[in-house]
Amino acid sequence: MSKQAEDIVRRLGAAVRAAELYAPTHPLVLRTAGGLHAAVTPLLVSNQAVIVGFLEDDVVVNDFRLPRGSGNLAGLLRDMRDRKIEKVTFGRGLEVTDIRALMDELADKTARTSVGDRLTARGIRRIQVAKLAIEDPDESEVGLQAAQQMYSKAVSSAETIWQSAKAGEPDPTQARGIIDNLSRLVYQDRTSLLALTALKRHDNYTFTHMVNVAALSMALARSLDLDGALLREFGFAALMHDIGKVNTPLEILNKPDKLTNEEFDIMKQHVVDGAHILRRTPETPALAPVVAFEHHLKQDLSGYPENIGSRTLNLCTMVVSVVDVFDALRSNRAYRAGLATDRIKHIMGQQEGTAFNRTLLRRFVNLMGLFPIGTLVRLNTDELAVVTQTHPDDPFRPQVKLITTNKGEKLETPLLTSTWERDARGDYPRAVVEAVDGAAVGIDPLAYL
Repeated sequence: MSKQAEDIVRRLGAAVRAAELYAPTHPLVLRTAGGLHAAVTPLLVSNQAVIVGFLEDDVVVNDFRLPRGSGNLAGLLRDMRDRKIEKVTFGRGLEVTDIRALMDELADKTARTSVGDRLTARGIRRIQVAKLAIEDPDESEVGLQAAQQMYSKAVSSAETIWQSAKAGEPDPTQARGIIDNLSRLVYQDRTSLLALTALKRHDNYTFTHMVNVAALSMALARSLDLDGALLREFGFAALMHDIGKVNTPLEILNKPDKLTNEEFDIMKQHVVDGAHILRRTPETPALAPVVAFEHHLKQDLSGYPENIGSRTLNLCTMVVSVVDVFDALRSNRAYRAGLATDRIKHIMGQQEGTAFNRTLLRRFVNLMGLFPIGTLVRLNTDELAVVTQTHPDDPFRPQVKLITTNKGEKLETPLLTSTWERDARGDYPRAVVEAVDGAAVGIDPLAYL
């Protein structure tokens, strides 16, 4: 494998240089394209794909990491970084014309769209190019207002994805756009992101749920030290976990009463439908159909689909399973109000180890806190406040911003205070009693963050 991997990387580097220096029809371009095709093809006999990854100062071909002294890796790594590329995937059926198209697009440094998008536009399906996360934004782009714009755009894009899936052609490009933006927030402004996912809207629940599950799954995965392309693949799979519901009748999806056995059988079909949809969608990460199929299986495999035999759930499936149930329980639906976080914690805690992975559930509870950032709460003093920071050790005592007096009068200047601070007598003067639905009292918690 080592010699094959080094040969592929060497020829890929030669192809990039040739494409930059010569016209597309130059003999050297044709020769390097043929050489790269000849190097990759033998590995495709025993593999579904050949993936060349560029990770910091390393190059990896499938599972083999090349020694850092191999060939001219520094130049190729620099070329790929310049083009915001971290992996190139060659699929079965690869043709020389596919490689020549890749070389054409790699040579074009002036195009505003990504190499992957341009290859897709040309109809190239046997080569996929994944780009790096969006560059660090300016300071002016960081903050709640920018986060709100990203979140709203993500929800709108999720609706577009849903409608295109109903038409039979899901758009992975739209999905990647959502994940790139959410990735930026996960890395740089998690506070705003967690606050935005706390909105309990039910008018467009399907699309906010898609975005929330993606965002919170990425936040949980990031807490496990996952990053880069794998983090975004987790996000993509989480975003698309329920896509099979495009085939579920609306009268079943929105039924306010308990489903009959026959209706529930129809509902359960969405996990199989979702896996089929994602498997036949070009440029979809292999993780996505797996998660779509597994996310209702439960940790002990007592969920659905039934009778699938023994299997170990994918880590992404276990992450999505926790987040999916949490977001569904806290969201307002047409037939019920969302539950408070402490109630959700109790419900999910009863299924620890059976429905949910114990370690992931506890980590997620710690990540979110008992009263997540952005939650409107009532204190024991009858004041209303918005949670602005969770306490690392005591989930019952967050930092809050007071917005009303104990008589319900709005403060002209909201007051930041920590419910974990004691007074001169050693007592806690303030404590959170309950979460409050902002819509019911006419208060937008986000306005105070």
